[in-house]
Amino acid sequence: MAILNANLIKLQSRASTKDEAIDEAVGLLVNEGKIDQRYGAAMRERETVANTFLGNGIAIPHGVPSARDLIHDTAISVVQVPAGVDWGNGDQARLIVAIAAKSDEHLEILANLTGVVGDEVLAEKLIATKDKQEILAALTGAEAQGAEAPITSTTPPAPLEGFPESFEAVITGAHGLHARPATNLVNLAKGYSSQIRVSFGDKVADAKSLISLLKLGAGHGAAIRVSAKGEDAQAALAALQQAIATGLGDEDEAPTAAEDTVSTGTSTKRTWEGPALEGVAASPGLAVAPVLQFGREKLVYSDTAENSEYERASLTKAIETAREQLEELYADVSKSSGVKHAEIFKAHQEFLEDSDLLSAVDALISSGKSAPAAWDAEINAQADQLAAMDDALLAARATDMRDVGRRVLKLLAERVEASSDLPTEPCIIVAEDLTPSETAELDPSLIRGLAMAAGGPTSHTSIIARSLDIPAVVGVGKSIFDLPEGKTILLDGTQGQVVTNPSEADLKAGQAAISAREDERDAQKRDRFKPALMRDGSRIEVVANIGEASEAAKAVDAGGEGVGLLRTEILFVNRESEPTEDEQAATYSQMARALNGLPIIIRTLDVGGDKEIPYLTMPQEDNPFLGERGIRFCLARPELFRSQLRAIYRASAHGCVRIMFPMVSQLSELLEAKKIAEEVRLEVGADPVEIGIMIEVPSAVAMASVFAQHVDFFSIGTNDLTQYTLAMDRLHPLLAKQADGLDPAVLRFIDQTVRAADAAGIWVGACGGIAGDPLGATLLTGLGLKELSMSIPTIPEIKALLRSQSLADNKRLAQKALEQSSAADVRALMGGTP
Repeated sequence: MAILNANLIKLQSRASTKDEAIDEAVGLLVNEGKIDQRYGAAMRERETVANTFLGNGIAIPHGVPSARDLIHDTAISVVQVPAGVDWGNGDQARLIVAIAAKSDEHLEILANLTGVVGDEVLAEKLIATKDKQEILAALTGAEAQGAEAPITSTTPPAPLEGFPESFEAVITGAHGLHARPATNLVNLAKGYSSQIRVSFGDKVADAKSLISLLKLGAGHGAAIRVSAKGEDAQAALAALQQAIATGLGDEDEAPTAAEDTVSTGTSTKRTWEGPALEGVAASPGLAVAPVLQFGREKLVYSDTAENSEYERASLTKAIETAREQLEELYADVSKSSGVKHAEIFKAHQEFLEDSDLLSAVDALISSGKSAPAAWDAEINAQADQLAAMDDALLAARATDMRDVGRRVLKLLAERVEASSDLPTEPCIIVAEDLTPSETAELDPSLIRGLAMAAGGPTSHTSIIARSLDIPAVVGVGKSIFDLPEGKTILLDGTQGQVVTNPSEADLKAGQAAISAREDERDAQKRDRFKPALMRDGSRIEVVANIGEASEAAKAVDAGGEGVGLLRTEILFVNRESEPTEDEQAATYSQMARALNGLPIIIRTLDVGGDKEIPYLTMPQEDNPFLGERGIRFCLARPELFRSQLRAIYRASAHGCVRIMFPMVSQLSELLEAKKIAEEVRLEVGADPVEIGIMIEVPSAVAMASVFAQHVDFFSIGTNDLTQYTLAMDRLHPLLAKQADGLDPAVLRFIDQTVRAADAAGIWVGACGGIAGDPLGATLLTGLGLKELSMSIPTIPEIKALLRSQSLADNKRLAQKALEQSSAADVRALMGGTP
């Protein structure tokens, strides 16, 4: 069957909004039996995280990959809106081409479509035509019957004249070189100065142009040639070859950020009887409660002002007040949810100091704008640019910028009208989207759930919702606002659904599941002080990663048996000079006393790489992850190192303190650090303490048997060990998803480290991300680790998990995991465990 026919085209639509245009396009597809009605929600969800406007009045709405099961047959519908509808960012869409693709059958039409985008005259013709056949011909070719298959040439093109260096490759993504992998290729190519071309069949595309790449129409299995010429041609080709070989970050090749961070906790899909609005799972769990429609205040201010100096002074004062508010909010969230979840408010403070933003606002004030009008205009302009990026994480940062903007604008406004009251009774909040500030200020005891029309699962709002253990569904669409205030609904944050009219059976099942989960957590909390004693009598120490003094007591209260990692760099950030020895000694001593005899491992200053502290005059490095990091940084600054060591040894009089050196890669580094530590200990007059190192780089693994002769313990930093083992920057936009700590290469390094430690009679722990993951904890204990250090909220769950397991079973699983060929295989092996 053709994927585009006359019945799938609507001419002269009078849609006045983006949502209306999408609804009309969806209606055409539904009427032809091509999709389930619910696929429309998937298209609206896509709009919250990506910009589908191509140019020349053409937009291509399409659903998220997870909703492909709602597509019956691949098809495309076209809605012509001559008057245009606002597609965001000032773009007017007048030809809406809605794509519902089960596979890659639509690629030829998409290639033709990009040709239309590049031809302004043809685009205008299709926008004005009253003949559906003209649209059919332009998008499907002369036969006007559509294309049943993508271009799949498997013969690589010949070398390109004038481009002396090239390589051949095959597109491995299941859906070919569609928008997302093409965007990733473009972003990578733009990092090089060389000219780069991609050839497919008889077509040649500029690798730095998205439209040019899409016009290739390269489907799954397509053989391409990538050519380059210029000073960095070889480096560019090497990077592109690796990226293409690993799938170009295609959505179906790796889990999405939401899938990485939102654990379902169950493999059983629930089916609700009542009608449900489909959204995106942002924070797991179920909620049953009345709706509270949450609105925002109306901020009133003048558009122009006569006294520009007064406006500048007002803006300066508002920004300073906002900075103080954010500092207070950072402190509050740190206490309630931990430092990690509070860091967004430090980022918000950075927005307030952005020189480009402030310069643009100042220029608007000089032109006669009032301070609030200038501020609001520029904040929204820059946020729109972020939101337009076809990257969920970057687009989500637009919400953060608007949050900061509104905070300052509220301080500048002449008056605030119609402010919504915060809830006073248990409820499910319904909103367009909540900013991180609004989310953090909610009372978790009253908020049963969050249902947001917009937003994405990788936004800081969603992250904070998870940290507060509030179930949340985002990207539901504007129909969520049709729910009447006070109506009881069921929110499924695990599956991303809002059941708007739950049946009695739904309510009963939902309440039962909520009660069961609460009972499980209550049981874990009641038993949190029990040791992690496995069924066969083996004991694992479960301890906490912390960064602040207040977290030490929280770790104990959560059932932690000590602190396995104190990140001392937290004491050095967000200040203008380094902390004194006395300040450090007081902080470390407070923590040691709070632990009341339980051990605390204090890691010496670990900066470099992605951790920068400006006042320490850190070197400018081309590759900081391979530069002065961790112990190298400290050894290069002996006075700073000695000051910290003196503080640690002074604190050792108040508890069981251990010292750990980070990023040790050579024996000489360890011996020099130990020499300095011993000199400092004798100066202070302190008793000896246990000294260990972090195992984070391959050289440390290779030399583990030698290092083990000089230390009392190893602690494996799985995050960095994964990064350096796989040679994948965990912040890289294409490769980060593949940097999985359960990769067999990483597990084999851990196994090698443990065997070396066992031979020397020392113990091994782990303080990286997988230590607090159920699958990771299972494998790490099976590999022989004696201690697992993790975030505080995870402690009761992991202790309960380990008590349900036997070490012998975990060892068998770990040995099988070592034999696997990929992280995906390891996760598949562990599918039913725990």
